Amino acid sequence: MSERRVAMIKLAYEKLDVNKDGQVTLDDVAKLYDVSMHPDVMAQRKTPEQAYKEFMSLWDTQVADGVVTFDEFCDYMRDVSCSVDTDDYFEAMMKSAWKL
Repeated sequence: MSERRVAMIKLAYEKLDVNKDGQVTLDDVAKLYDVSMHPDVMAQRKTPEQAYKEFMSLWDTQVADGVVTFDEFCDYMRDVSCSVDTDDYFEAMMKSAWKL
């Protein structure tokens, strides 16, 4: 991933980490993420409910402890990044989806 994309991912994670302890809970993720900006929802391939359930199942993957580490967050966003052609679009998507 480009440095620009990694910087956007860091901004989103920092926003999720409200108390700045380096840990983000699944509830924190759910409160902030706007599923309407998911590419499959935008293309009408999935309903918002389907995309939300799928999205939440992808977190907390390394250790099932209810906490999303930066590495887990970055792993997910790396996969998303692969489906986005330009840094400009990735940045716009991140800003919209994570309310940055």
